[in-house]
Amino acid sequence: MLKKSKTISILLVTVMSLVTIFSSNKLNLFAETDSKEMRAAYISTVWNIDWPSTKNNQTKQKQEYTSMLDTLKSVGINAVVVQVRPKSDAIYKSSINPWSEYLTGTQGKDPGYDPLTFLIDEAHKRGMEFHAWFNPYRITTSETSLDQLAANHPARLHPNWTVKHNDGKYYYNPGLPEVKQYITDSVMEVVRNYNIDGVHFDDYFYPGTSFNDDEAYKTYGAGKNKDDWRRQNVNDLLSKVKTSIKAVKPNVVFGVSPSGIWRNKASDSTGSDTKGNESYVGTYADTRAWIKQGLVDYVVPQVYWAIGNSAADYSKLIPWWQNEVKGTNVDLYIAQGIYKQGQASYNGENVAKEIISQVELNRKYSNIKGSFYFSARDIVKNKQLQADLKKLYVENQNTNNDQNQNKVNEKVQQLIGADRFDTAVKISEKGWPNGADTVVIVNGNSVVDGITSTPLATTNNAPILLVDKDNIPNSTLAQLKKLNPSKVIFVGGKNVISDKVIDSVKSIKSEITTKRLEGLDRYQTALAVAKEIASTNDISKIYITSGTGTADAISIASKAGVDKQPIILTSKDSIDSNTFEWIKENSSSDVYFIGGGAVISDSVISKVDSIVTKDVSKNRVAGSDRQATNAEVIKKFYSDTTFATVYATESTKLVDALTSGPLAAKTNSPVVILGNSLSTTQEEAFKSKKSDVLHQIGGGVNVSAINKLAELLLK
Repeated sequence: MLKKSKTISILLVTVMSLVTIFSSNKLNLFAETDSKEMRAAYISTVWNIDWPSTKNNQTKQKQEYTSMLDTLKSVGINAVVVQVRPKSDAIYKSSINPWSEYLTGTQGKDPGYDPLTFLIDEAHKRGMEFHAWFNPYRITTSETSLDQLAANHPARLHPNWTVKHNDGKYYYNPGLPEVKQYITDSVMEVVRNYNIDGVHFDDYFYPGTSFNDDEAYKTYGAGKNKDDWRRQNVNDLLSKVKTSIKAVKPNVVFGVSPSGIWRNKASDSTGSDTKGNESYVGTYADTRAWIKQGLVDYVVPQVYWAIGNSAADYSKLIPWWQNEVKGTNVDLYIAQGIYKQGQASYNGENVAKEIISQVELNRKYSNIKGSFYFSARDIVKNKQLQADLKKLYVENQNTNNDQNQNKVNEKVQQLIGADRFDTAVKISEKGWPNGADTVVIVNGNSVVDGITSTPLATTNNAPILLVDKDNIPNSTLAQLKKLNPSKVIFVGGKNVISDKVIDSVKSIKSEITTKRLEGLDRYQTALAVAKEIASTNDISKIYITSGTGTADAISIASKAGVDKQPIILTSKDSIDSNTFEWIKENSSSDVYFIGGGAVISDSVISKVDSIVTKDVSKNRVAGSDRQATNAEVIKKFYSDTTFATVYATESTKLVDALTSGPLAAKTNSPVVILGNSLSTTQEEAFKSKKSDVLHQIGGGVNVSAINKLAELLLK
């Protein structure tokens, strides 16, 4: 991120315990960002750049933050990226890192409250996403001795993890396994304990090529070229962090904001037409590898230059980055350098002044899904910039507000709510216009529960509606009253859906009966759902999916719903013992495994094959990625050449799609998950198929991808 006072050079779904996942969740009300372009603002805490400007004053810190949010909201900002771990310290209650000095002036001093809970809640109240921003390796920002750090600072406790660079500052050594684990643990502490929407890393990786890591390289380099080894260390960290996040909260997205130049064309013919510092070499950030390997959910290159800049022309970099994410599942946002407002230190460059031109240029590229503004204070202090942002996002919202929705083929019918809860309502209205005797309710933050509940819903001809742990959104409550059910089934334990919610449903009318299906973790909750399905239907098929591969589960949910047969969850290498015994009891069933070897090991398939009467050893349905697996599911289970309708959804967040299964099952329709383009395997799956209607479920769907699907399918 911004260097102070310097120019920047720029179906097996592996699942963890529901108790762990949702114990701290609160209602997310970020309506806009489920379906509209991202408009995020960075809020830096290092050096107190953006917040807080006062120390040791809880009241003033809160007032300053809410005032800032109000200003940001007024100009159309719909997400904040708050620096929660600026230099191996914490703006939150941590058992790993000390309290940040930027709260009180003294590192390790308790500020008297937990700022992060407040920061998140206030953002969500205003309909904003909250992304927790971590600086991974930085320890100090000046020539400070480790002895001056808080007594419980990890760098002080483990000085062997650190390197003093030639700038006099301390950094963690990226090549050490202990460091990778420590950073991952720091991230996961926040993921588990707070209701965040995303995890964000900035561009601080290796501080330079002269980094003194010879001993680590000697120990762990394994004969690799040192530069390649360093890049792999960064890649390994990103992979570890993303995998850990998805195992606990699949809906939390992970993104990184690298500097704006990967490689110059002079260094690599496939690089950008620029002449600036290269992240590939300078910080060992191989952004292309991150994108190709899916190590991140989104990338935000810091294209902090003006249009026409001789060394790094904004108008040349934007199409280069657009091309980098094409055909992948990685979302692209652009970091806008609005801190450049004509200062001499930036050679008079004024990015803020041309922000309308920059954003309008972004909107010409379908793979660019929004902007991240560095930083919040530059918006708050600049009235002209506020006016320009209002023109972009507020005054012209009917035409410019959502770049995707206004360009989608007019024949595509859209089921898009203000948020995931409202999208579920719209799906319910579409499929059950005359009411429903039974309704299935799941936690709105649990993609897995929504998917595994699809065959339960179809068994009862029921829609799936979403609630929060302790609250029923107004739109959900109104739809419940409209549906007028006599029975409501809740999926998940009290740490997922509280008794308070159930009591609220009972209060709608006295005749409603309720039932809770739960287990100690998501595996056992899925088993409880399977047993409920078995109480009504003979079990002839079982679909096994993985909890971190929620996209794979969405691919099969509609088919399982048509069959009214259960979806079972397992980890990659083992099946819950109770689930295993239940499958054994239903040994005459056919079993299908949805997902590749990265989410379902061959040993799991072999173990299941050993206890069922049929040969299921070759029943893996999988492709090279989520789109390819989606295509294989469609090829395997949807042989019809004509559909009444087909449903399409965005492939990364998946929150809007989690209630679409029962509706798609009504017409035996597939659900297509779309990345930044319609994949070759998906085109192949639909080349001889037609549909009367194509429905888009939820927002964020790539325009070119859904339009290509419409071109193939619609008669």
